[in-house]
Amino acid sequence: MNVVTIKINGIEYNLKGDEREEYLHMVASYVDKKIKNIMGNNEKLSTSSAAILTALNLGDDMFKSNSLCKELKAKGEELDKHDKELTVKLEDLKKQLSHMEDYNQELLNKCKHIEKTEYVKTLEQENIDMQHQLEGMKEINKISSEENRSIKTENKEMKFKLQSYKYKIIDSQNKLIEYQISLAKQKKINNPLLVTRKK
Repeated sequence: MNVVTIKINGIEYNLKGDEREEYLHMVASYVDKKIKNIMGNNEKLSTSSAAILTALNLGDDMFKSNSLCKELKAKGEELDKHDKELTVKLEDLKKQLSHMEDYNQELLNKCKHIEKTEYVKTLEQENIDMQHQLEGMKEINKISSEENRSIKTENKEMKFKLQSYKYKIIDSQNKLIEYQISLAKQKKINNPLLVTRKK
């Protein structure tokens, strides 16, 4: 466990934590700036009042981050669902395309073994129509593949944002705990009645 001495609003505190020393200093610096900003906007505020307002601001940040995290998670789940739907649709299109290619090949084989009759001409026209349909199916397949790739990329980005906001929430929770400790210490310093007397 790391023990570091930090300074908030001109008062030194000893912090203990499993986090790296640099991280604890970064948190302390963030808190120091917040409380100084609040006290700078209202010079009549006491240190304990400024600490409470700072804790409220951090609580607000935490709840907003939680809300945003939930929204991102819901959107990520929606993208996952859409991705699965597109994957199923793509597989279906591939099956249809394969069936059309087989049928086209079957028609070509028939044309090789029979004479040029009206039936053959009909088959040739049907074959041409099938070729057009095949081209259309290939285009749809290409568009679906591109859309599927785009959705997967967006889904990865959403998951990354979700993870980032989870870390921010953890960071805000740690800051809130530090503020509560700071507030308790400040109350003890400012109110001599809270000091426990030794018998």
